[in-house]
Amino acid sequence: MKRLYIEELKRILRTKSILLFLTAALALSAFMGYIPVTYERFTYEENGQEITIKGREALAAKKQLQNPNAGEVTPEKMAAGLKAYQQNLKIYGDFYDDFPVNVYNSEIFPWSALMGRLREIMADSESGLAPDYTEITEKNALDFYERCRPHLDDLMNLEQKDNPAAREIAARMYDKVETPFYYYPGYNSNMAEYEGMYLFLLMFLCAMIASPVFCCEYQTGADDILRSTKHGRKKLAFIKILCIMTISLITFVLCMTVFTVISNSLFGWECRRTSLQILFSAVSLLNIDLGGLQNLVMCAGFISLLSSVSFVLFLSSACKNTTVSTGLTIAFCMVPSVLYMMAGGDFTAYLRVLVPSGSLGGTNSFFYAVTYYFEFLKIGSATFWTPWLLLVVPALEIPVFLWLTVRTYCRRSM
Repeated sequence: MKRLYIEELKRILRTKSILLFLTAALALSAFMGYIPVTYERFTYEENGQEITIKGREALAAKKQLQNPNAGEVTPEKMAAGLKAYQQNLKIYGDFYDDFPVNVYNSEIFPWSALMGRLREIMADSESGLAPDYTEITEKNALDFYERCRPHLDDLMNLEQKDNPAAREIAARMYDKVETPFYYYPGYNSNMAEYEGMYLFLLMFLCAMIASPVFCCEYQTGADDILRSTKHGRKKLAFIKILCIMTISLITFVLCMTVFTVISNSLFGWECRRTSLQILFSAVSLLNIDLGGLQNLVMCAGFISLLSSVSFVLFLSSACKNTTVSTGLTIAFCMVPSVLYMMAGGDFTAYLRVLVPSGSLGGTNSFFYAVTYYFEFLKIGSATFWTPWLLLVVPALEIPVFLWLTVRTYCRRSM
């Protein structure tokens, strides 16, 4: 058994296309971890001329300006930031027309992360529209934490007005969110999205590795020889599955380690302590920080990857040749994201939960479900927060798809 496992593993790893996919996965982990910092821009004025710096130099300049406000987000900081905003708005009118660059950098930018959350929680309860900073009072700023829970209630009444169970679940979850919040400059919401994007690419590459495992031998006729050996159909199927799962596991651990180390080293490991409620929304439902979010998204990605690979193995065992298997694999990986972005609606919401690849991609991803949406799904009379379904359902599907793979392979070998 052990020898058969090693030989099959060596056979798979000697395939040129597999080596290409593995190399691409590792190269992309470094690229996707580094590329966000290249989009950083910082503009300042010197001797009457505007100068723009980029990349790590720009990131360092931004962090230097915002570092004085790092740490615990206090009501006093909210009030100080609001005062700076209102004083400058009174002088210059707004932040867009002829606002002095250096004044913006020194007076406005250091408070921008906190002020975005203050303006958010002051949104109108009926329209959901946020007020101008000039309409917010110092008392509103000092009552920041007291205003968060009412804002959640207002938001849920707008988005889930026909689903009282969803409103109740959201309220219970938010009651567990600890205050005060914490903020450490560096990472922003746009940079955090790259982990979800890379997980989709990693899932796609691992799915492509699994795609020809069974049907390739059907096509070459090698399977006819293997079926006549003493090892038996179930043992051969088990060995192939175990090899692909081993490759997928090692690839995931290695690539995500490279990605995480590069990304957090560039933006600062201290950023992992930033509260989710400051980075995305003041009423984010989970009591976690950026580090917890990274770990949770990674966990969801790992589950989705294994579930997707399991499904692709089933496709491979059922297809006659690699062309069909590869085509179906590509469609399987891409269609949920495309449908969710183009169509929306209940059908695509359920499809995202049921299809293993549905929790990885663009706006359909687990990352977006946790950070930007307040989405709940009804199953019968019960209501569930969608991210929990995106974790549980793919995990339950793994043994189902693997059983179908073995069954299909064995029946084909009869």
